[in-house]
Amino acid sequence: MDTLNSILVVDDDAAQLKILERILQHENYNVTLVDSGISAIALIKSGYLPDLMLLDITMPDMDGYHTYKEISKICHIPTIFLTAVEDSAAELTGLKLGAIDYITKPFEFEILLARLKNHLDIINSYKYPDDNLAFQYNEKKLANMEELLTESEFRVAKLIAIGLTNQEIADKCSYSYTYVKKIAYRIFDKLQINKRNEIRSYFF
Repeated sequence: MDTLNSILVVDDDAAQLKILERILQHENYNVTLVDSGISAIALIKSGYLPDLMLLDITMPDMDGYHTYKEISKICHIPTIFLTAVEDSAAELTGLKLGAIDYITKPFEFEILLARLKNHLDIINSYKYPDDNLAFQYNEKKLANMEELLTESEFRVAKLIAIGLTNQEIADKCSYSYTYVKKIAYRIFDKLQINKRNEIRSYFF
């Protein structure tokens, strides 16, 4: 399925923002630029939900780590730290926080675009799955679940319903295992179920 993926770029370097805007738009991505973590958080709070975020680490007022933590309290956005910080400890910190990748500046545009495409292919396969399954979703039940669950809960619930484990869901969606586990608990609580396979009756 052809999609116009949205990418949020957060960087205090105006020149860097313009370069990224140019190369990403050339690849037909829908690009939004902000120059601070505070602006990024405000944008997410306003309801904007990009498919992926490119996030600088070293920024005034609020660094990338803090920005990522605050945004994660609102929603999960697959994030790549794009930074001049080459220290391995800094990279480990970013990945442990839940980032899906860590790319250091200066970078080759082709490599950045290739990594973006790989991650977005996974994200798109999750958003627009090939439902050639041995069973079919019940459209009425799907609609009911979309009303009851948040967007993230609905996505995770559908994958639980087809039998994926929390780790498989995390890998498929570029989520952290801890995040998926937390979402699953919320789903089970809302649906008042105790066993994972009980969720199937809500979708099929």
